[in-house]
Amino acid sequence: MSEKTKGGKGSKIVIILLLVLIVVGGAAFGGMYFFGKKAAGTTATSTKAVESNEVTYSLDEFLVNLTDEDGRRYLKVTVFIGYEENADLTAELDTKKPIIRDAVIATLRAKKTTDFSGTGIDVIKNELISKVNPTLTKGKISHIYFNEILVQ
Repeated sequence: MSEKTKGGKGSKIVIILLLVLIVVGGAAFGGMYFFGKKAAGTTATSTKAVESNEVTYSLDEFLVNLTDEDGRRYLKVTVFIGYEENADLTAELDTKKPIIRDAVIATLRAKKTTDFSGTGIDVIKNELISKVNPTLTKGKISHIYFNEILVQ
């Protein structure tokens, strides 16, 4: 008779463990489903806001020497300007493209290879915006995009 009681207790423990695992698994799935949906909804909303009003203008490719000690480093980058949709500003960018390119070249030539780290690129982008905006009269640029960066 003692064998029957051991078998009964063992099966109850297995059933309880299975129920606990089902509850924990269901809670984990529900949490991932709920939070995953919420995060995807917020990123889609912020992406739509940027896409709807912003226009980009290409400043083409830049190839400049950097100011490292050995003097053998150079930077190859393709730069795009982002701004709110504005036909007057687009026309002004067309006419002032050489002036803007000169400001970008002067800013990039003053950099070292160490300036092109993860956070350094954001600083460079903000610096370029502050150099380009004073030359514009029909509007302001809001973003600088580096499409391709090669530091060698």
